[in-house]
Amino acid sequence: MLYALYRGLTAIAAPIVPLVLDRRQAAGKEDPARRGERLGQPALARPPGRLAWIHAASVGEALSVQVLVHRLLDEDPGLSVLVTTGTVTSAQLMDERLPDRAMHQYVPVDRMPYVRRFLDHWRPDLVLWVESEIWPNLLSEIGRRAIPAAMVNARLSARSYDRWRRVPGAIRSLLSVFQVILPWNDETAERLRRLGIGRIGPIGNLKFSAEPLPVDAQALAAL
Repeated sequence: MLYALYRGLTAIAAPIVPLVLDRRQAAGKEDPARRGERLGQPALARPPGRLAWIHAASVGEALSVQVLVHRLLDEDPGLSVLVTTGTVTSAQLMDERLPDRAMHQYVPVDRMPYVRRFLDHWRPDLVLWVESEIWPNLLSEIGRRAIPAAMVNARLSARSYDRWRRVPGAIRSLLSVFQVILPWNDETAERLRRLGIGRIGPIGNLKFSAEPLPVDAQALAAL
């Protein structure tokens, strides 16, 4: 019921999307040169072979997935990795730090036409969703296409838990797309179980595996 309402609202939101993006762009929150990506119009060609898609919402998540990107590429020489984020800062970070065979794109706005255009182009063989940013249309279409998917570093705050426990069926439906959910701590694992979410895997936090950030050695010594 809730998803049907959401999908209906996003379906009729086409005239509003450009206005929202204009406003965000004026505030420096959108990249005008890459605006098409937000509409599901990729700026890059899909590389041949297998493709893993990692979605990391913002800077913190984007930093934490670096070790995962490198590990995937090291273990499978035939694999390419697509990383999506939704912020200008994280996009700049990814452009500077992603290795060969990895690329960045902005995640599309969560309208079904944009979502389908994005997935039709990239055709990922695997989806790794970092933490718990929920885009219902995107998750629904991943599930409809039966793309293998996992949520890593899953996080569910007490506030979010209180909100979702009022509509547990909705969150169970949205998260059913994931074959496994890997919580970042015991509290998140327990909250997910209370909501009736199965498929809970081992607990671990990718941020503890991230490489130290690069620094100016002289500035660091001065501090």
